[in-house]
Amino acid sequence: MFSFEKVKIWFSIFFRSYLYHQVFWLLALAGYVFFTQDERLFVNYLDLLTKDDVYGNTVLLSFFVATFFTLLDAVFIGWIVRKLPIHIIAFFRHVMYLALALLIIFLSANENLTFEQLQDYEIYMKNMPELGIRSLRFTLWFYFSCILSTMVRGLLRKIGLANVLQWLMGTLNKPRAEKRVFMFVDMRSSVTIAEKLQHKKFSYLVQDVFNDLAVVENYGGAIYQYLGDGAIISWSLRKGLRNNNCIKAFFAFQKVIRRNRFWYKKRYGLVPEFKAGLHVGDIMVLQVGRLKRDISYNGDTLNTTARIESMCNEYKQDLLISGVLYESLPHITKYKTKEVGNLKLKGKSRGVQVYQVKPAD
Repeated sequence: MFSFEKVKIWFSIFFRSYLYHQVFWLLALAGYVFFTQDERLFVNYLDLLTKDDVYGNTVLLSFFVATFFTLLDAVFIGWIVRKLPIHIIAFFRHVMYLALALLIIFLSANENLTFEQLQDYEIYMKNMPELGIRSLRFTLWFYFSCILSTMVRGLLRKIGLANVLQWLMGTLNKPRAEKRVFMFVDMRSSVTIAEKLQHKKFSYLVQDVFNDLAVVENYGGAIYQYLGDGAIISWSLRKGLRNNNCIKAFFAFQKVIRRNRFWYKKRYGLVPEFKAGLHVGDIMVLQVGRLKRDISYNGDTLNTTARIESMCNEYKQDLLISGVLYESLPHITKYKTKEVGNLKLKGKSRGVQVYQVKPAD
């Protein structure tokens, strides 16, 4: 179903994908020219620049390659991919890598062909240059660059650009203190739903709701971890408090689910509901693991957030926040709030002030 939030999600994903591919392929193609001194490969097929302008042609080629891979990403994140076996998807990707490398070689050797000629598939077999050592070198380089791009993209998605930069500089080896906002969000009655849908269909439901959960990125949030049918979302202190972003994100997620309720009802026979807990506090950011490394947030703030979320069922609320966060939010009066009380949370020796929050409308 159409919604402004969904459009923002799609545009944000598409823009970041294009920006990543543009930077990566500009560096990769420029690196190829620098190390091989092979300037003949980068002719300008569109005649927008002169052939002698190898750097201008490199920029232009990186634009087309980045656009192609961005569109390819848009296809592979769609629901159609779920209907294909994973080995078919992997095979298709690798075939596309090689095909694109050969297409670049073909256009480099046949820059004078017209668009009408290119529509005849036989022209590719007739005019394909002989694949000597120069073409083989570029094909192998391009293929392994595609694989490297996939690996780097996966790393950025998993731990974020800021953490990658700090990891490269080695600053994550030593734990550092940071103040952040956290939200634990969880599906209501997930055990009952899983029993009703069975594990395969329930897994598709979890996939769908997590796709809708991407709306939190419209409000500066980053999904830190997925926990079964729930997730942990994190904000820097500035982004989380600004314009009540951490509160808006949860209600925006609920709104996306409601807008898609007919689709969920038709596909799964139900509309999933969610509850969440929010808290702000100090945590430690560190790199953990020796063989399988990861970026971890540790501290009592996470434990408290989880305990606040667990109280939603008892008080029949969708969203509960800590008193510390309540006092920190600059525009909390825009929402309907009510003090729940000083609650004794499991594992906590001291009580925590908790508030319920509802949309103003």
